[in-house]
Amino acid sequence: MKNFPVKNWAKKLLLPAIIGCAGLLTSASAGDPFETSKQLEVFTAVLREVQNVYVDPVSAEQAVGSAIEGMLEELDPYTVYYPEDQIEDVRLLQTGEYGGIGCVIQKIDAAVLISDIHPGGPADKAGLVVGDVLTSVDGKSLEGLRVNEVSTLLKGTPGTEVKISAKRFNAPSLNFAFERENITKDAVPFYGMREDGVAYIYLESFTEQAGAQVKKAALALKKQNPKALLLDLRGNGGGLLMEAVKIVSLFVSSSDTLVSTRGRGGIVQDIYRTIGRPILPEIPLAVLTDGSSASASEIVAGALQDLDRAVILGEPSFGKGLVQQIHPLPFGAQMKVTVAKYYTPSGRCIQKVAYDRDAKGKRIKKSDLHTFTTKNGRIVVDGNGIAPDSLIVNDYYPEFVAALSAEGMDLKFAARTMENIPADITVGDYEINDAIWTDFTDFLNDEEFTYESISELRLKDLQELAGDTDYLDAEDLNPILDNIKARKDHVLESEKEAISEYLSDYLIQRKYSMPGALERGLQKDEVIARAAEIVLNPQTLSELLSVTL
Repeated sequence: MKNFPVKNWAKKLLLPAIIGCAGLLTSASAGDPFETSKQLEVFTAVLREVQNVYVDPVSAEQAVGSAIEGMLEELDPYTVYYPEDQIEDVRLLQTGEYGGIGCVIQKIDAAVLISDIHPGGPADKAGLVVGDVLTSVDGKSLEGLRVNEVSTLLKGTPGTEVKISAKRFNAPSLNFAFERENITKDAVPFYGMREDGVAYIYLESFTEQAGAQVKKAALALKKQNPKALLLDLRGNGGGLLMEAVKIVSLFVSSSDTLVSTRGRGGIVQDIYRTIGRPILPEIPLAVLTDGSSASASEIVAGALQDLDRAVILGEPSFGKGLVQQIHPLPFGAQMKVTVAKYYTPSGRCIQKVAYDRDAKGKRIKKSDLHTFTTKNGRIVVDGNGIAPDSLIVNDYYPEFVAALSAEGMDLKFAARTMENIPADITVGDYEINDAIWTDFTDFLNDEEFTYESISELRLKDLQELAGDTDYLDAEDLNPILDNIKARKDHVLESEKEAISEYLSDYLIQRKYSMPGALERGLQKDEVIARAAEIVLNPQTLSELLSVTL
C-alpha cells in the first residue's frame, strides 16, 4: 500500500536524498556513526536547496515523505511508514479495531461505492447501504481522490461527527450526519458444524484477540462432539506472531518448538513453544490455505504440518517468512519494520522472495531450496511457502464473471437487487430465481456491458505482429475473432448455471456480509466439502501424514 502519495517529479527531484537514505541504512548496519551523520547532513542540505531554489514550491512534508518512500522501497514491501493521519490503519493491523464508520469502499471508474457494511456499525445505523455512491465527506468533494484518501477521510477518532453526501440508484442525493465509532473486526467472523459432524472455524486475521476467539470457538464446538475440525486460513494475510503460537497451542499437547525467529546476522532471537493447555489435542485436524494465506497463517500451517498434527489442504500459501514490529516515531507517526525471519519446527524459512542485501546494499541472489523433515520424517522444503499435503481447488468461474467484477457490474447490480431478497431465507439454500436473472440480463443491456476476453487480446496482439511475418496477414485471424465474438454473445446462455451460482453467492455476501458468506460456504464450498471427506477418512488421513517409501 502506498502510504505517502508523491508525484513522479518529486521523486526524481529528491533522488540524491533517497540515495543518501539508502547509504545511511548501509552505514548504520555496518556500525559507522560518522557515515550516518554524514549522510543525514547531505540529506538536510538537499532538502534545504529544494525548498529554497527549486522552480516550484515543495513542502517539507511532501519532500521528506518522498525520500522516506524511496528509502523504504529499497527494502521490502512490508516495511511501511505511517504518518499521523494513518494511525487508524496501524491500530486495525494490531487490534482489529479502528475509529470510523464501519464500511468497505470500492472505486468503479471515477465513483467511490460502498461495497460492504459492518452490521450494526454507524454507517449501517445511519441508513447507508451497499452500492451507495459517496460524493463528499465533511464537505470535501471526493472527485479525483483515490480509495485510500477517501478511507482516511472516513476514519477518525470515535465520537467525532462525520457528514456524508451520497447518491443511490433510485435517489440522486442523500445526506447523512452521524458520529464515528470504535469498529471491531472479529478475527473469527464465523464458526459452525457441518451435517457430517465436521467442525469449522474461519480465522480472518491474527489480531490481538485472535487466539482468544479461536479458543472460544473451539470450546463451543467441542461441546457438540465433532468428529474432525477444519481451520480455514484462506485469505488470511497474517498478523501477530504471538497469536499464531496461541492458536497452534490449542491443538498440540507436546512442548515442541512451534516457531523461532532469527534477526540480523541470523542470530536466534526467540524460541516459542506451546502455551497453556490444549483444547482439542487429538481431534483429526485439517488447515485450509491458499495463495493469500501469509505470515502468521503460514506459521500455524507450517508448525502443524512439521509436527504432523494436521494435514494442510487447498493451495500453496503466499511465502512470507518475515517478522515485523511497530515502532513509534516523532509527531505521532509510526513505522512497521521487518526485524527478523521466522522458522518452523523443522528449521525451514518459507520466505519466497529474497530481500537480503550484502554489506554494499546489493540484493543477494536467492539460494536453492533445501529439504527438511517433519516429525514423522516426511520431506518438506523451505523458501516457497507452505505446500499443501493435498491440492484442492475450487472450480473457476467463467471469464465473463472476472470481467463483470473488474467493471464493478456485480456491485452495481447488487445495489438494485438486495432489497428483493427475502429476509427469512436460509443463506445456504438461496438461489436467484428467473425474475432476478431477467433483471440481471436487462441491467447488463442497459449498462451496455462489453468486455474483451484474454484470447481476443492476445489474437489482436498477434494481428499487430502479422505484418512483420511472411506467411500471416492480420485478416487471417479475423475468422477466429469472429468465432470468439459469436460465442461471447451467447455466454449468458451457455454459462448461465455458473453465472447464476456466482450471483447467488455474491448477493448473499453483500446482504449478510462475511458471516453470511461463510455460513453459505459451509454447505456450498467444494474445498470445504472435499476437506471434510479427507479428515473423516482415517486411512486417507494416515496416508497423508505417513512417510511414502
